[in-house]
Amino acid sequence: MKRNDLLKRVQTYAAVPRSQLVQRLEADLRTNPWCSVARYLLGCQCLDRGRPASAIRHLMIAYRVHAAFESAALLVFAGLNWLDQRGSPLLAIVLETWEEFRRPRFDWHPDERLLLDAFDEPDPGLAHGCVLAGRLWRLPIGTLRAELRAALASPDAELHPLLIVPA
Repeated sequence: MKRNDLLKRVQTYAAVPRSQLVQRLEADLRTNPWCSVARYLLGCQCLDRGRPASAIRHLMIAYRVHAAFESAALLVFAGLNWLDQRGSPLLAIVLETWEEFRRPRFDWHPDERLLLDAFDEPDPGLAHGCVLAGRLWRLPIGTLRAELRAALASPDAELHPLLIVPA
């Protein structure tokens, strides 16, 4: 996808109210099934809703179409692990997968940063304490963000794997 097309798509989806985003993504994918931005965002929404099988499918296509979305590859494997470990918190699965795949880089390519910047929420101070927590916070998955907040606000936060492992 050309940079201008990517920018337009990202801006379009960022302007959609969150309550209508899934419906908009699904409608757009019916007419343009290879849109990497829509696939990525819908995959994240599926993870957020506890639907890892659907998330895997969308994120695999997003990564295949636009390999700059490195986090899509990480989330595909996290989704596969989550299928095996239903009931586990998503954060624990993502951390395990990140370690299992030798700490893959994500959130560094300009195209991926453009997408993540558009759906970013104010950082509650995670990036200052732990690079990995800050990078995971940027993924547009509300469940993951809530689990990050809870993990780092807990009394034993200094023992959390997020703070022990250097990114």
